Amino acid sequence: MRSTTPTVILMMAAVLLTGCSIPTRGPDQAERDSWSRVIETAIQALPGVVDASHLFDYEGKSRTYHSRLDVQLEDDATPDEAASVVRAMGAQQLPPRYQGDQTEVDLDRMTDSYYANWRFGRDVSREANSAHTWVRVSAPGTQVYWSSRGIDVDQMSNAIGVGAGSEAEPHRATAAMRRIIQDFPELASNYWTVATLEEGDGSATNDHSTLEPGWLNWGSRPLFPSRPRFPSNSELEMWEWFLTDQPTPFFVEISVYDPPGKAGRTLDVAIYPPVGKQLTAAQATQLAERHLPYLAQPGAVVDYAIETRNGPAFAVFVGGCPQPPWRDVSPESQPYARQYERC
Repeated sequence: MRSTTPTVILMMAAVLLTGCSIPTRGPDQAERDSWSRVIETAIQALPGVVDASHLFDYEGKSRTYHSRLDVQLEDDATPDEAASVVRAMGAQQLPPRYQGDQTEVDLDRMTDSYYANWRFGRDVSREANSAHTWVRVSAPGTQVYWSSRGIDVDQMSNAIGVGAGSEAEPHRATAAMRRIIQDFPELASNYWTVATLEEGDGSATNDHSTLEPGWLNWGSRPLFPSRPRFPSNSELEMWEWFLTDQPTPFFVEISVYDPPGKAGRTLDVAIYPPVGKQLTAAQATQLAERHLPYLAQPGAVVDYAIETRNGPAFAVFVGGCPQPPWRDVSPESQPYARQYERC
């Protein structure tokens, strides 16, 4: 059984350094902590597991507990070993009053990860099968970040990211994505993201390049993602093109709308300068002159924007007419708007 003393010391150090308060302890926290040690011991005994830690986090406002299991797997852990961790967590014989607690499981290897959440007490066969498949698709050289989302089984969906591991090598991600499309056609009905770096490795928004499903919002209806599917070959080629042989460094985020989104747009293309940098008006114009003819394809409606971090965005609604309210745009983009917008 692993000692909790180092964890306590690290937590107290974090409190002193950040000024944050110590997490709230629930009314039966001591009992819950003892069950956490039982869970850790059971999971650490499983084949393929390097380390495991578990906690019950108490939410004071709702007076509920949140269960979280973090597991470090061996890099060569098998699909069966990954699935067995999920099944073992789902099968823990905890007190009946723990039924319904939100439970999270995070499995990590050196270059990829699997995440799932559910209400404790329900069947976790689908999550276990997803963990099994996560290892199968994660071939050597492929970074896969798999998230099985949906606390209730009838709301479950899979969001899967395929990463290159480097901004300089986007073709590693697209090659892996094409291999998955060819070898695992049954996985098409999931939400797929292709990225140079994945959020799972600590990266933040706008500091890496992505190709992902767009989020739709029609009128007062809530946001919901585009139709789950594999990215098409033309979308992968477009993402590769944006990251190859460009006149100045940048990150690109491409969002695909299927069905088309507001104002009929089929794509969002957002360009960002490197972290801590800005793009001048001349650099933005140079990029636009290269990108806009490429994007102006028949039937395409593209919300194209360059965030310069130096004033208003350089923005053109290619092939369509932007609907108000519209963002402030730079004067340099106006001639291109007249050429490429269709109002």
